[in-house]
Amino acid sequence: MSALFGQTAITGLVLAEGSNEALLGANVHWSGTTIGATAGYEGEFSIQQPPKWPALLVTSFVGYKSDTLLLKEVPKGPLKITLQWAVDMGPVEVVERVSGTQLSTRTVNATETIGQKELKRAACCDLSESFETNATVDVSYSDAVSGTKTIRMLGLDGKYAQISVENFPFVRGLSTSSGLTLIPGTWIKDINLSKGIGTAVNGPNAMTGQIDLCLLNPLGEPPLFVNLYGNSQGRVEANVHTAQKTGAHSANLLLLHGNYMGTELDQNNDGFMDMPMTRRINVMDRWMYADERRSGQVTLRVVDDVREGGQSAAHGAMPAGPEHAGHRPGMLYDIDIRNRMVDALAKHGFIFKDDPAKSIGFIVSGRRHEVGSTYGVRTYDGLQQSFYANAVYQQLLGKGTDQLKAGLAYQYDDYEEFFSDSIGKVQDHGRTERMPGAFAEYTRMRNGFTLVAGLRADANDRFGNVVSPRVHAKFDLGALTNARLSVGHGFRTANPLVENAAVMASSRRVVWESDLGMERSWNIGASFLHKFKWWGRKWVFGVDAYHSVFTDQVVADLDRAPNMLALYMLNGSSYANSLLTDVQVKLSRSFDLKLSHRFYDVRTTYSGRLLERPFTPVHRGLIDVAYADNKERWRIDLSLNLFGEARIPSTMSNPEEYRMIDRSPAYATLHMQVTRVVGKWEFYLGGENLTSTLQQQQIIAATDPFGPYFDASLIWGPTNKAMIYGGLRYTLERSKTEKDK
Repeated sequence: MSALFGQTAITGLVLAEGSNEALLGANVHWSGTTIGATAGYEGEFSIQQPPKWPALLVTSFVGYKSDTLLLKEVPKGPLKITLQWAVDMGPVEVVERVSGTQLSTRTVNATETIGQKELKRAACCDLSESFETNATVDVSYSDAVSGTKTIRMLGLDGKYAQISVENFPFVRGLSTSSGLTLIPGTWIKDINLSKGIGTAVNGPNAMTGQIDLCLLNPLGEPPLFVNLYGNSQGRVEANVHTAQKTGAHSANLLLLHGNYMGTELDQNNDGFMDMPMTRRINVMDRWMYADERRSGQVTLRVVDDVREGGQSAAHGAMPAGPEHAGHRPGMLYDIDIRNRMVDALAKHGFIFKDDPAKSIGFIVSGRRHEVGSTYGVRTYDGLQQSFYANAVYQQLLGKGTDQLKAGLAYQYDDYEEFFSDSIGKVQDHGRTERMPGAFAEYTRMRNGFTLVAGLRADANDRFGNVVSPRVHAKFDLGALTNARLSVGHGFRTANPLVENAAVMASSRRVVWESDLGMERSWNIGASFLHKFKWWGRKWVFGVDAYHSVFTDQVVADLDRAPNMLALYMLNGSSYANSLLTDVQVKLSRSFDLKLSHRFYDVRTTYSGRLLERPFTPVHRGLIDVAYADNKERWRIDLSLNLFGEARIPSTMSNPEEYRMIDRSPAYATLHMQVTRVVGKWEFYLGGENLTSTLQQQQIIAATDPFGPYFDASLIWGPTNKAMIYGGLRYTLERSKTEKDK
């Protein structure tokens, strides 16, 4: 389906026959036209469709015989073109490998693709654990008791990035805080990270970028895949995938995931479990159909997730006494979080029979998500019922170098939200939103210059109308060198209780000081990417800079007072500046090195004061080394993450024994994994946070959780010491007869 929705160009690889070595710089063009392309770093190419079909695709490279391929219509997938040497040669040894992370020179926006090879470099049990070797996305724990992880992109919380599954809006609404942990890592084929403002077609909410997940394709998956995982903290997981053909052009894929954590872990001896005990069942069934002109899919998912944490009597926690009015004597502070979710996704697209330059696609999704949580005597109950529909028409213009996309979208959300605070007062924040919208986008390509101009118009029946212009430009300065510029407006509706769920694990009063509206921002960005050879090595150098500025924002103010969370609309300035420098080099056939540095300047006006956004390190670094032997039977991966200082919300008005430091110290975490491949089996052994870096004081007033100073939400660093894990993967490949069919 991706070929029908966003990828009008025809893509593929140019490789050397026999060795499968990428032919960097190979020329690809349509015979009789001026439409052409050059193969990139890994042999990849992208070429616009020809003016008419059938057409001859000609591929040439110095020292190799040219190849001519007759295509009668748009191919249903990427092409693989192999060229022969102009003279006979003996056997050629494979000397190159596809990189696990690819910085694209083809897309108009700065895009980074994390493939399965990269995901296997760590356990990646869920989506939140898939970015440890990536500098674009920051991952951290949200609090000291729920085990929930959060992400940041371009210095801002993950809620400002649009997290989608094959362009379906996915991690949103009530799943904003926990949705990352509810997507198993083994289900993911690729993760596409697009930085900066999203395009008009992909939706309104990509204010800092888009994280689009490509799930496993039923048509290409083996009949059986099994992954078993266990770690030193008592967590075990199992994943089983089964795929079967249902027709000449269709297949079904069943994905099963189970997670169990039954250990009461308390590594800093504060009487609270560092992470909750967990029971999770996650089931997804995908059916897909694809032929030369049509493709479609139906996906169903059911999730049941239970987390139980809080105080642990086994680790010395003492029950609350009768001096706490309103609380039962002998009561421990318990955490209980339950997520029950049902998703239904459907997609259909087709290419026009009489004009293959035109296509249309439809997507529809529905969700029911029920959340019930208890933090001591506080409770939160939520229900989200959502429906989404989108229709996109696209066609090539002129000689196939220009393109027009246009469509309609509709988003419906019905929320029921009830929050009961420490004194039993119930807040009702339910609402219903209906938002129809229309969008159009024009792409123009001329002599190494690509311009994409788009416009969205959405009518929200609760918050009013919004018009969002977006412009992206790419300048090809060479075959493997380009510069990009982007500017645009994005918006979203906030869900303050869910997005600040960590604060529920505290005694802070939640105060709504005004009616909350939409969040709106502008994002301006520029990037430069250069791939080259130097000293006989392949290098990639990238640098990008982005500036986000809010015109409207829901401010979650933790600085007003240590016993309060104040929610109000921005009155002042709020912005985020992000600068990333990225260097990748292939040191040898076996070693890859990645060096990254990210600088953040993120500030928001809190109660009239322009302050650094809390928990956001000014500097972040990454040193990443990957080794694989010649036949990739042994793999060793090492990642060192470096974090600079960050501001912590002030606790100075608390009594001295209930205060926390004003700024977090700089720290580092080290991750390592060794993988051994034996036939159909992969065995892996690894460790996370091998430096045992730990935020020792994770909870204020841990011995008095029902008192006025209790706070488990001020988390700036790791909440767990070194963890060792191991597991295995087993893949039953299709028989040669099935592959031939």
